[in-house]
Amino acid sequence: MGYSKDFKDKVIEIMIRDEMSVRKAAQHFNICIQTIQNWKKSTTNKPIPGRPAKISREQILKDVKQYPDDYQYERAERLGVSTHAVFNALHAAGISRKKRR
Repeated sequence: MGYSKDFKDKVIEIMIRDEMSVRKAAQHFNICIQTIQNWKKSTTNKPIPGRPAKISREQILKDVKQYPDDYQYERAERLGVSTHAVFNALHAAGISRKKRR
């Protein structure tokens, strides 16, 4: 997990205000020197690489509300995606399979 933008800005601000070297700041905040050097270049968060989801959270929640008893393959046919994409969307939405007793 990364550091928040506020924390990054605060470290850079304190370094400038107190005329602190990168090494001193790294020791003071218990952070790697290279990390602070990277922050000095840019403190903006970079997007996480990866493929966007085929099914949005709103789509899957709407589908589950409308058809609560359907199987994944039925949802996949209706949404025009694979069953694995439906599984990933359900997992991301926090919906698990029904457990029958």
